[in-house]
Amino acid sequence: MALKRSDVVITRPCSMDVYRRYRATALGWGFLPEPDRRGLPPDEEMMRDVDEAHRCGVKFQGRVELDADWMGMIDFDSNFMESTVRDLNDRPAITWWEHRYKGHPPYFFCTNAPAYRHYLLYQLRRVMQAGTDWLMIDSAIPTIASLNARYGGCFCQHCMSGFRDFLRENLSAADLRTWEIADLESFNYREYLLARGYSDERYRAEILAFPPVIPLAGEYFDYQWKEVNSLFRAFKRYAQEFGDDVPMSSNSPFYWAEFMYAVDAHDFYTNEMQYLPPEDDILPADPVYTFKLADALGRLLAITGVPRAFEPCRLNDRPGHIRLWIAQAYAHGHVFMAPDKMWTLRFAGEPDRWYHSKPGDYEPIYHFIRDYPELFDGYESFAAVALIFSNQAVRQYLGDRLSGGHLGGQNRSAPRTDLAEACFALSRANLPFCIIVAGDDWVDDRLLAADLSPYRAMLRFEPSFLSVDQETKLRTAGDRLITWSGNDEMFDRLGRHVQVLGAENINVQLRHKPGRADAPLIVHLLNSNYDLDTDQFSLVRDVQVEIAKEALDRSFSRATMYAPGLAPRAIDCRVRGSRTVVAVPELDMWAIIKLE
Repeated sequence: MALKRSDVVITRPCSMDVYRRYRATALGWGFLPEPDRRGLPPDEEMMRDVDEAHRCGVKFQGRVELDADWMGMIDFDSNFMESTVRDLNDRPAITWWEHRYKGHPPYFFCTNAPAYRHYLLYQLRRVMQAGTDWLMIDSAIPTIASLNARYGGCFCQHCMSGFRDFLRENLSAADLRTWEIADLESFNYREYLLARGYSDERYRAEILAFPPVIPLAGEYFDYQWKEVNSLFRAFKRYAQEFGDDVPMSSNSPFYWAEFMYAVDAHDFYTNEMQYLPPEDDILPADPVYTFKLADALGRLLAITGVPRAFEPCRLNDRPGHIRLWIAQAYAHGHVFMAPDKMWTLRFAGEPDRWYHSKPGDYEPIYHFIRDYPELFDGYESFAAVALIFSNQAVRQYLGDRLSGGHLGGQNRSAPRTDLAEACFALSRANLPFCIIVAGDDWVDDRLLAADLSPYRAMLRFEPSFLSVDQETKLRTAGDRLITWSGNDEMFDRLGRHVQVLGAENINVQLRHKPGRADAPLIVHLLNSNYDLDTDQFSLVRDVQVEIAKEALDRSFSRATMYAPGLAPRAIDCRVRGSRTVVAVPELDMWAIIKLE
């Protein structure tokens, strides 16, 4: 069984006491390859970790590493340099890790290199043979991610050979003449670019341009995209040899076009997200976009902060603020992993830095989730408004940022497209929305087959970057089709389906069971009236939540309130005109209202 919305996930292997203290149901990052390793870690250690987790009723997710275990590749293959990512000058690409191993820097290995693929599948086999339940592909930023300004590649011999085969299958004789390729059998893309005056610096400056400006760059991206999709599907197939149905996830920032690969091979995602300290962002904005895009892809997230997100927490202990991160994720139908022990920073020659929680910081909020799984499992976000995601628009956005010094790579923040800004604005306005993916030759289209009738409005963006068929489909929405402007007039036209009276800074998330008119409506209330000095949330009283009948074509007459640390209790709920009005006597950080 794959991830559930009510699961409690521990980030890394820990003691049985910690599993039990959180009432954990799953483990996210199993088998961490330590930076001071001497040889490959023993399988017996893996098996012991799995056994301890299973004795606590915890599903164990084993891990295949694509960047942190670069040392393992050095140990595994004496000819490891043949598998490194290469830039246009044939220099090996170096990743972001600070340390060295056996005299070598942290190389970026190419996922198209047969020897490296052999090592990855070797990792997978060892992980699954240890008895793990789930498989996670970690740091899933393979060769396709090196096709940007940061890494300048890949032009290794394996990519050059594979691209030649790709062109043989996809280019016509006329195409060959257009691109001035006289002899495809001896074609080498690196030599081709060098002969046309491209330097490594120029390549890095222009590679993300969209539409492509570098000769054959579009075809080269297509080749790399095809290969990485094939690799992840191979991971999934191989894992099934060790069980009837082994769920697979990856740590992939899929909101960027380059990383939205092989969604069909993923059962869920184990993801890191950029979270900011409360001085900069109390109720996090970027995760909202990530949650909604995951919903659009039909996938759950087990999410946590990137390591650097926990460094301010290590220096200035604020578990109250992190509890809001946790509540926000579950309110959106996803899972925030228990931050019991979090690695934050590593510098060469210095010990790793860690954030350690204190007993009692987070256990109560996770116990609350475990006590009431029926408030989470089986529910989906309700949406009155649908936003259109265009993969082409995101690629264009990345290309446009080249002139601003964009480096690509492992950026875990939502790209600030109009779509992302619309997500943030609608969330702040408590206007329930969803995203529909308008695909392209890379990402499966979900718009053309979508039923648009349930939505009160469809939001499109200019320029749309949509196909003729996609634009035609949107026009079937008639006067419900609205172009994003972000002004008050537009919001008035969208309608005020949810209103909160008596308090500010209250975020509302509605969750329902589609097609089940008899099921309760679940209303999450998040209070971001947070005090930096005390790390506490101001208790607000006598809050009134109003939900328009037109939103769900339903009214409600009975309400039960649930909150961490409190017993469930009935609260006042009545119909007033066309709205259901719920009286919330008091609200701390998070409460859930069940309406019937």
